[in-house]
Amino acid sequence: PWGRLAAGFILVILAVRLLINAFGWVPVHFDEAQYWTYARAPDWGYFSKPPLIAWVIRATTDLLGNSLFALRLPAAIAHAATAWLIFLAGRRLWDGATGFWAALGYLAAPGVTLSSMLMTTDALLLTAWAGALLAHIRAAEAEDWREARLWWAALGVALGIGILAKYTMLAYPLGALGYGLFAARERAWRGAGIAALAAFAVAAPNILWQAMHDFVTLRHVAEDADPGRGYLNFGPFLKFALSQLAVFGPAYLVALLLAAWNIRVWSDDWGMRLLAWVSLPLLAFMAALALVTRAEANWAAPAYVGGALMAARWLTQRGALAALRAQLVIGVAAALLLWAAAGLYAGQAERLTRRLDPFLQMRVAEPFCALALSAMAEEGADALLSDNRKRLSECMFLGGLGWGEVAIWNPDGRPDNHHELVASLQPGDDRTLLLAVHRGAAGIARHFREARKIESGQLATHIDRAVPYALWVVRGFRGYREP
Repeated sequence: PWGRLAAGFILVILAVRLLINAFGWVPVHFDEAQYWTYARAPDWGYFSKPPLIAWVIRATTDLLGNSLFALRLPAAIAHAATAWLIFLAGRRLWDGATGFWAALGYLAAPGVTLSSMLMTTDALLLTAWAGALLAHIRAAEAEDWREARLWWAALGVALGIGILAKYTMLAYPLGALGYGLFAARERAWRGAGIAALAAFAVAAPNILWQAMHDFVTLRHVAEDADPGRGYLNFGPFLKFALSQLAVFGPAYLVALLLAAWNIRVWSDDWGMRLLAWVSLPLLAFMAALALVTRAEANWAAPAYVGGALMAARWLTQRGALAALRAQLVIGVAAALLLWAAAGLYAGQAERLTRRLDPFLQMRVAEPFCALALSAMAEEGADALLSDNRKRLSECMFLGGLGWGEVAIWNPDGRPDNHHELVASLQPGDDRTLLLAVHRGAAGIARHFREARKIESGQLATHIDRAVPYALWVVRGFRGYREP
């Protein structure tokens, strides 16, 4: 009965989320557009991300067309699949009731609702993480070696797929190693070896791509986590800590922290020990990272796959039905508020205040790109030029442009993003370019033999917010040196 109930709820929630996405209320996010541009040239790796998200986007957009719905379809499906895998893990470890509440608690998390509306690497990562967790549980409890080695291999495949989604997946084998060394019922080195080989086989093409490109993504990640000036930044730490209430939901986050604090209560439960080792170190590391440099709210998201199971187990054992229901009620309320705000601002954001817009930073793309793409067509330009990779990515998606139809201004010659890696403007480029920037257009235009200003002004995104823009037609790039 719990399986049928869980499947029913998961499918209903999936259907509602797909319907919301079909309305197209939420404008394209820069990250989504960037991943779409990656998908235009399938490869084994990209500057800032592994390749899985680009492959998935290419598949859905080839099948359904280049629409926001097709772009975001995998996100909602991936979260539904993650919830089902969580249910299976909870049922396997304890019982169907625990699996049910863990799955629904995960789906009700406000961060999962938001993530289901946007195509990001997190959705695919969490599915791979949940798959790895279920395979790990099956391998650990298998009594027959022939069955166990299949599950160890499945664990490795899931790890490899997760690595192709996002390198945060590497936290799982590190946590699993800690579990194996300090908390496992018995050490299974042969099984761990099979998992490691399988993971390496799946991820090897991306590792080779990284080696061929000077490990550019790993260097990017290291630079992104560079503490820079100062340590012990309590402001960013507090912001990260509070954001986790919104990501996971307060009821389950408090239950998870209580479970972590009362370790002696469940120390004889190998399932809880496994979940703790593959969840809590990641959460603690991201909190520490927020203290010494910065950590985005979603960086600890994989911890809540096992975290949902730990929270559900802690609450169901204590008969805390009110807390279990609170996770769902708060999650539903947050979803309704988010959907209502998205619907309210859709098509009329410029007549409303920016203060209540949850998608404030995503309102520039459509008006900016509408002007740029229209001018590009009217002027017969060969390509779109900008110094802003966000605007280039968004205009590529909204206009269906390929990599040969864009160029990015890169005066230092060093690639700091994928656009600069593959589409930097090079001296001697004689194409007619439509230059579209927010500021500094004249300074860029004087590096060309021919330059003509089309228009400039302010784009109103809200009644109380506007951004500058400038459009020029340029030709004959003379180089980045001062003319």
